[in-house]
Amino acid sequence: MDILTLWNALLIHPIMNLTVLAFAFVRDFGLAIIIVTVAIRLALYPLYVTQIRSQRAMQEVAPAMAELKKKYGKDRQRFSQEQMKLYKERGVNPAAGCLPLLLQMPLLIALYNALLQLGCGLGPPPDNSCPGLTHAMVESFRYGFISNPIPPDGSLDTTANWLPWITRGLQHPDPLFILPVIAGLVQLIASVMAMPAKQVQSDDPAARMTQSMAYTFPLITVVIGAQFPAGLTVYWIATTVFQIVQQYFVSGWGQLPKYLPFLRGIPTPGDRELHRREQAAIVEARQDMKDQDSEESDAHEPEPATPGRSNGGRRRGRRRGKR
Repeated sequence: MDILTLWNALLIHPIMNLTVLAFAFVRDFGLAIIIVTVAIRLALYPLYVTQIRSQRAMQEVAPAMAELKKKYGKDRQRFSQEQMKLYKERGVNPAAGCLPLLLQMPLLIALYNALLQLGCGLGPPPDNSCPGLTHAMVESFRYGFISNPIPPDGSLDTTANWLPWITRGLQHPDPLFILPVIAGLVQLIASVMAMPAKQVQSDDPAARMTQSMAYTFPLITVVIGAQFPAGLTVYWIATTVFQIVQQYFVSGWGQLPKYLPFLRGIPTPGDRELHRREQAAIVEARQDMKDQDSEESDAHEPEPATPGRSNGGRRRGRRRGKR
């Protein structure tokens, strides 16, 4: 089995079958993509929860990390040791938030290929006309328990009734760029919500890069969405909205109230839990530094002389002086 066959068997064909199955129920290609999006998000739910919890854990230790930076900032080796110790004590893995992002890229590529084949037919489209997926083409990859929703003499309708300005089908880019702009806006909301409510000033280049990407990535989303199929943009909007709902319950509003002040009066489950754990992290870090200072002072303190030896020495000195 070659790589292309394996790629189709593991990702492309399952996504195409799932989309065809959803289309058979709703008879709307846009809604079918949203159903596929929800199904993918639910399948990867544990990984996404791990990502959000990792981001939340990094936010929780940020105040304690700032205190370590203030205390050991000039001693990089000691700061690195204390940093790893804090991560270990709090159960934080800085790399845990990257795994879902790495897994999402193959899914995006697979979904892009699946949309092209669903909209334009299997193989390269002749003269880029994208005639659409036919009944016979569906039979070539359809699973036995899924019915074929395309009539024998017809092709797959890839339009979305609730997106009337996209008349050529969702396998083509949005001609008015409405969906890319919406995708950029929801990505901006998700990125701002992922930032801690109380931003800790840090000179760490990685932290500054993460903060800058929160505002540049939505712009990249708009540019990419304007060039890729509209169906892929629909998927990105749906998956980002799903992420926003998750963040509401897990990590709260983040820095969103900074731009929407009325949200300050609407508490979230994530905000209350995050505040409690941040305070616990600060108290624990202060106690650790206090214990460490006590150990160091005990180790460097000279051993006091015993009273008997001290007094005896003074008496001998006084006797020698009288003589």
